[in-house]
Amino acid sequence: MIHFNSSKILIPVDFSETSQLAIRHGAFVAQLTKGDLYLLHVINAQYMAQNMFVPLVQFTASNNIEDKAEEKLAQLVEEVKNEYNLNIQFIIKTGNPSAEIVNVAKEIEATLIVMGTHGYSPMEELVIGSTALKVLTKSACPTMAMSSEADHKGYRRILLPIDTSAHTRQKVNYSLEMAKKFSATVHAVALLSNGEEGEKSSIELILHQIEKLAKEKGVSFHSDVLNDVKNRATATVKYCEKIEADMIVIMTDQDAELSGFFLGPYAQQVIHLSKVPVIAIKPTETSGHTDLSILSGTAGM
Repeated sequence: MIHFNSSKILIPVDFSETSQLAIRHGAFVAQLTKGDLYLLHVINAQYMAQNMFVPLVQFTASNNIEDKAEEKLAQLVEEVKNEYNLNIQFIIKTGNPSAEIVNVAKEIEATLIVMGTHGYSPMEELVIGSTALKVLTKSACPTMAMSSEADHKGYRRILLPIDTSAHTRQKVNYSLEMAKKFSATVHAVALLSNGEEGEKSSIELILHQIEKLAKEKGVSFHSDVLNDVKNRATATVKYCEKIEADMIVIMTDQDAELSGFFLGPYAQQVIHLSKVPVIAIKPTETSGHTDLSILSGTAGM
């Protein structure tokens, strides 16, 4: 069973616009749930060797890079402490950003990573930055990813996309527990593509089970079914905008595990297109068939 846990929140900080936004989101979550915050800055060894200091911190030849980073992080910590009254630590590492983020998350036993989708490199990919891609794929804990458009305003409506895949329902318990913490409403939307009409009764049963579980947990719940969906990611984001959701919770796709690098196409597209934060959760191993008891408490979720 995958539970919502924000006791230790790791935020990679490269002083870009999206990392500053990630700090506000992470601090908001930590404040409400009484979690600890860890700000991590990775000095990119590759760009140090090329005398490229990125993205927004400018150094002169006489500056010590680590000292300058420590100075800026210490300033950030004080600002966040004063605004949110949190327990905060900062960490500085030198190396490959994605590898160091994943390693530090493991070292501190982070329960949530909050980061922007771009930063750390002047040559980031147009879809999702390579650092974010690797972290989303390699991290054992859930990752909240966001673009610079994800203006923070709290989480009142959480969108929970449901499809016919075996692992999609593993995020249900996490989403409901998060909604309970933030007094949010969960909006579950079933996405059925052309040719999946025969799955409608099973999907409606799943939505009914989620509704029952939400009621047991005291969480407000709404559901909808979209038929003849041509692109699940586009449909998810459009529905998010329609209901004015503040958060989307998805699974990293199973095929990401095969390559060990790329997110599956649905997850990657949703994160790229979304204007609100997206929490991506790595699935646990399943038997490969749809077990409806996963929503009734008789199987791990």
